[in-house]
Amino acid sequence: MKCTRNRITNDPPASRGSCHDLATGVRPGALVRRFGATLIALACTTGAAFAAHPGDIDGGFGQGGFVTNDFFGTDEQIYAIAPMRDGRFVVTGKVTGANANGSGGSENLAVARYLPNGTLDASFGSGGMIHLDVDGASDEGRALRVLSDNSVLVGGTLSTASHSDYGVVKLRADGSLDTTFGEADAGAARKGYVRLDIGGPDVHDNPYAMALQRNGKIVLAGITRVFHDGFWYGQVAVARFTADGVLDTTFAGGQGYVVLAPFFGAAGDTLSTIALDQAGNLAADDRIVVGGYTFGRNTSFLARLTADGAVDTTFNGTGRVTFQAANSGGVYSGLYMLASARLTRDGHIVVAGEGNDRGMAVMRFNANGSLDTTFGQQGRSLIKFSGGADEDVVAALALQGNGRIVAAGSATNRATGAAHQDFFVGRWNADGSIDTTYGEQGLKVAQVSTVEDGAYAVAVEVSGDILAGGYTSRPNVAPHDFALLRLFGDPDRIFANGFDAPPGF
Repeated sequence: MKCTRNRITNDPPASRGSCHDLATGVRPGALVRRFGATLIALACTTGAAFAAHPGDIDGGFGQGGFVTNDFFGTDEQIYAIAPMRDGRFVVTGKVTGANANGSGGSENLAVARYLPNGTLDASFGSGGMIHLDVDGASDEGRALRVLSDNSVLVGGTLSTASHSDYGVVKLRADGSLDTTFGEADAGAARKGYVRLDIGGPDVHDNPYAMALQRNGKIVLAGITRVFHDGFWYGQVAVARFTADGVLDTTFAGGQGYVVLAPFFGAAGDTLSTIALDQAGNLAADDRIVVGGYTFGRNTSFLARLTADGAVDTTFNGTGRVTFQAANSGGVYSGLYMLASARLTRDGHIVVAGEGNDRGMAVMRFNANGSLDTTFGQQGRSLIKFSGGADEDVVAALALQGNGRIVAAGSATNRATGAAHQDFFVGRWNADGSIDTTYGEQGLKVAQVSTVEDGAYAVAVEVSGDILAGGYTSRPNVAPHDFALLRLFGDPDRIFANGFDAPPGF
């Protein structure tokens, strides 16, 4: 059985069959490169090279390269992906339609685990998925970390009927709640989750990013809301919990959390990301770089805190940098809605989001907060694949071990006539130029359904292949379903991730 792609039709292999070790997630071709010529016999056809092109859809994953899951027939979306060393991977997001008490309606935080071939891992939760309803209101998972014992930490929103709180959930390797973690009622076991109410009653606090420090402490970042001149405005808030799920009052001067001053007056800030390296870690000194944007101001921002939650004034002199999508103060960037940020091996900060021409913008900053003008064109790479008013949106970033930058989101597709959004994954070289060896001149647009699709998360697997996760829609049906796409990585996939393990390895 050959693993090679049909170079005339560009069709992927019909099935991985014996060409993929589902236990390890590593292809025989990669094993040959890793362990030497003595393993040539592992190749599916003697002397045949694995010829898939970087950016091609992996047809052996799910159905034709895609996995979709409809759990309850309602709104279901993936927001984060975490690969595991053995080729399995975990996702988190939300499902709607089944409360813990059996009634339907509210959003539930959802976590699912998959085998390397894209089927749900039945040894996790109930048939591969768990959903958590804390108080009969809306809950969702926004960030994810798999620990060394295969337990799972999820950061997200846990709500009551009147307000939403910061929340961290810990699951055992089998998907059950870890009752050694989090809050507890008097005389009872811990609940497996912890909540933090920053803004008080009737105020919605929503976290969107999570990181672990070297000592196992958990950093959660998002927004709280303040009332000013008759309106509610978002402000960035960063909190820290101990490894066993207790608010850490040694952080931010004893409070356990810090609320950052507005970045552009009373305009409303949104936190999008914590900058992590390719292995999902903070910088070696555990300093915390957060990023986001300000509503209605065409302005994005980065801010840096020390490991213990103080504003780090060694970063741009003030602890923050703002950049606008117009040349009217700050840095001219073309980026007005920062979505994701990553740390490179040499300490640079790569950010990406939506440009002011409805395209994609990728920028790079030095460790001190200044714009790195050696990247792209004067610090930025502005790309628009769709035409005219059609929109391309970057939602997530990942880094490969060779420094290449992978971005995922949604791009406008008019192949069927009417415009609709589809998955896209693009790749940039480390210097900010578009990587034309990837996909189709640097971009792969993939249609899951004939309606709307999009990616919110992307990850580089140990094999070097690329997983994107988000949502898909069904014709004439309003709700979304979980959706996943796998694309082939570099030919030397075993080296593509720099031998670094994904988070928790």
